[in-house]
Amino acid sequence: MGKGNVWVDLAGEGGVPLFKKFAMFDSGFVPAERTCRDAALFRRCRISSLRMDLFIGEPTAEFGSMVEETPEGIHYNWEKADRLVKVLEENGVSPYFSWCYVPLPVQPEGGNFRSVPTDWEKYREIMKDFAAHFKQMGSPLGYQEIYNEPVNPGAFFDGTPEDYHTLYEYGALGIRDGDPEALVGGPAEAFVLPPSECRDNASRFLDYIQRKELPMDFFSFHTYGFREKIYLERLRLMRSVLGRREYFNHVGIHVNEMNTVPPPWPYRKTILEQQALLPQILTIIEDFLEETDVELVHWAQMLDSGVDALGLTDHLGRLRPGYFAFELYSRMPAGRVESSCDDRLGCMASADEQRFSAIVWNKSDEVVELSESISGIPDGFSQVDVCIVDSLFLDGLARDPGLRLRRYMSLPVSKGEVRLSGILLGISDVIYMEGNMPGPGKMTVNPGLRIGQILHYYPDRWKRCYADYDADSGCVFLGANGCGGKLTTVSLKIQGAGGRLKIVRNRISGKADLAVRMDYYTSEYVSAVRFGGIMEAKSSMEAEPSLEEEPSREEFGRGTKRPADYLAEEAEDILDLERYAPAGWEGEGMLSFLAADASDDYREVIRLKAPVSRAFGSLLD
Repeated sequence: MGKGNVWVDLAGEGGVPLFKKFAMFDSGFVPAERTCRDAALFRRCRISSLRMDLFIGEPTAEFGSMVEETPEGIHYNWEKADRLVKVLEENGVSPYFSWCYVPLPVQPEGGNFRSVPTDWEKYREIMKDFAAHFKQMGSPLGYQEIYNEPVNPGAFFDGTPEDYHTLYEYGALGIRDGDPEALVGGPAEAFVLPPSECRDNASRFLDYIQRKELPMDFFSFHTYGFREKIYLERLRLMRSVLGRREYFNHVGIHVNEMNTVPPPWPYRKTILEQQALLPQILTIIEDFLEETDVELVHWAQMLDSGVDALGLTDHLGRLRPGYFAFELYSRMPAGRVESSCDDRLGCMASADEQRFSAIVWNKSDEVVELSESISGIPDGFSQVDVCIVDSLFLDGLARDPGLRLRRYMSLPVSKGEVRLSGILLGISDVIYMEGNMPGPGKMTVNPGLRIGQILHYYPDRWKRCYADYDADSGCVFLGANGCGGKLTTVSLKIQGAGGRLKIVRNRISGKADLAVRMDYYTSEYVSAVRFGGIMEAKSSMEAEPSLEEEPSREEFGRGTKRPADYLAEEAEDILDLERYAPAGWEGEGMLSFLAADASDDYREVIRLKAPVSRAFGSLLD
């Protein structure tokens, strides 16, 4: 038995925030009824999106006959898909459809769901109808992917990589025909071929997209395995392909199938059903937080498919141990604070105005006697609740398939500190500590503001700077993370902005030249104003705004896709959007945060909405 020490300082800076970019993937073999039945499990983990393999074109599959050819023409069967989408939405989940595989009306005679489509224009029309239908439902789909592992010999597509290029072209254009604002991407690289072939295939795919000027919002791949952190090796290979092409600087990376166990997956008890999975999941979360151009990571899988043992729940909806890694992480605020621990342990810590959290996991092969100290605790926090996920806790799964986290003990806060010592942390055990400010939060910021799509632009995707929006805190987080200069841009599609937008800035450290840009949308993006930043023209705040004002020289590929029409002086707390708004504007547009000339230690938080971390209660007794 060894000793393990953990130090947490809530007053210290902690690097990349704990963004909630970890989501779920489910196989096409999961019945829609089971997804609807267990949808509340996604809410418990605050899962933002669920990627689904739809198995369109396979008549025996749930959505196989979603589109059919009839004597009267193409017919769509929306009922099951619509109900699934609505139930997921009700539980805070944005469906992420992988449009796979080949629909029945474009399969060749004697073919199947893997066949190369016989009519590309008809395929495009089908994809247009798919996208248009869900747009009419209020655009519930977060992302739309073409298609699933097209380069996986003998599995999902009988065509060549070049056939897939054509499939992507007509599929992506069809989706944008049906929903011009849809976020579309691919190629769902399977990594079943040698790395050099995967790199070459990805390169040719991206060359094709650029040559044809096709839409692409995200680049996706899959990775299974934990040994020697192969998932990071594959990520860096894919990033090397994207990073040398400026055309794709707006494209985020999605690791939309991820598991620590490589195939084959026998349907029997493995690490995927054991406590040993928890430290692997938490280590992956910690690793991917540092990869700041990775916008989503989907764990494969949430719900058991009945074919393998990958699910975090079984086919009856009973929880498996790995589920609690995601549930605990989801409780943690985004604002990361300083923490350190011995090599045999892993740890992360975070805090906001209402809550602070620290999670520690034993990744060694021996029992550790834990000593943990949390300092810098603000006034108002009186106690810390402790939760331990160990074999004793997990034995309860046999008796209670919906087992909830519970308080193991409470510790008093004394002079801004709390100490825990003498706890034996068994192999693969996890200990979680949480403090909550008493009373409900009362902050109100821009109550009518609604935030939709979150988009990025990466001037240099190898830099580990970050720029993102966290819905739970209602804040934009910006940070150089040791990589100063021009930082990643984050853009938010907004509605209900009103005439005057309140922002609450908190520069934590360092400095940067920060500009906030608003692109106004009526029936299209018509004009833009930039607040702050280096003034390359005289301020338009000194006179009535005018289109004749000399524009800034910034390059901007979103919104109006041109330099801002107006320049305004930096606003510390109020953005006067109404002053620069075009006629007929009703509060819709794109709000972007552009940081340049940042020092290496620059770190800033900008609040746009009131925090919603009270979505979680305190730990149960």
